[in-house]
Amino acid sequence: MTVKIKVVTAANRTSSFLEHDPDRGGRILEDIKRGSHLFSGAPLIISSSTHTEIFAAASIVCIEFETSQNLDAYLPANQNFVLTAMTPAEAAAPFQGEMEGDRFSARIDFFFTGGHTIATRVEGQRKPSLAERLMNITSIFERPVVTYSLPQGGIGLMNPAVMTRSIITPAAPDLPSNAWIVEDRS
Repeated sequence: MTVKIKVVTAANRTSSFLEHDPDRGGRILEDIKRGSHLFSGAPLIISSSTHTEIFAAASIVCIEFETSQNLDAYLPANQNFVLTAMTPAEAAAPFQGEMEGDRFSARIDFFFTGGHTIATRVEGQRKPSLAERLMNITSIFERPVVTYSLPQGGIGLMNPAVMTRSIITPAAPDLPSNAWIVEDRS
């Protein structure tokens, strides 16, 4: 099993690493299960035979684990939606989503301190109550981690603490009462 690890920081710097050893790769993947703690507290330390890199946990924008192995067991259970990073070609193409009935699909672009962006598509089951649907929109910045699938296989973990904004397309039909409603974006 080979795992390609990519760490992006709030300074918009990317470091990439490869792990080919199944035991070490498995240990690294086990740390995904504690994903909510990866962005707080202790620094992330990644070491190879040539050098050691130490990342301030709070300054990490995202960590991606690219592999052909199915990583569903490492993702949170009982989520009513799936986020998948878009390829550059998908992100450049017009997007048609829908939020009707009991299913929804949308595009969400996430923006981070330092300028990094992640374009995703989200698909899932609409929550039955308005309060639950609003919670999906409003709680994204309060979560300890946001997980997403990689189009080439694998998963990513976003740090909401360094998110600056997100854009949902098409516009969300259910908004909190304190949302500002405007004519259009200029």
